[in-house]
Amino acid sequence: MRLGYKIIMGADIASHDMKEEVIELLRKKGYDVTDTGTSGPEHGDFSDAAEIVAKGVQSGEYQKGLLMCGSGIGMAMAANKFEGVRAGLAWDLERAVLAAADNNTNVLCTGGWLMPNAAYAVKMIEAWLLVKYTGRDTEGMERAAVIEKKY
Repeated sequence: MRLGYKIIMGADIASHDMKEEVIELLRKKGYDVTDTGTSGPEHGDFSDAAEIVAKGVQSGEYQKGLLMCGSGIGMAMAANKFEGVRAGLAWDLERAVLAAADNNTNVLCTGGWLMPNAAYAVKMIEAWLLVKYTGRDTEGMERAAVIEKKY
């Protein structure tokens, strides 16, 4: 189990094929990834996948979550509804690193439509997994905690 993280990943029908390739590549690299399957017109809604992944992270069973839809936006919106989940949206290495370093995210959302290929998506995900929260934006994290408690 690479990095000691248990990872849970879900997607909607728009990024099903990309998710399958990404999971295969991550597993080949030694990551412990649980596939929640794909939600879509026949299987439900993108928010179903977001709920499964968010609850997995929320429970502590998984340390990190990955979500993919067409753009990643819907998944991020849905996942952030769950207490203790800090879902960030990234479509490139810089945003993925910032999501980890500055925002201490535990769920990374991205769009299958925005990835040139699965190998690039895995490179971005690995950057996110490897970068640790710097703690430099404590004020921002305190504000986020206040919002989380209010709602």
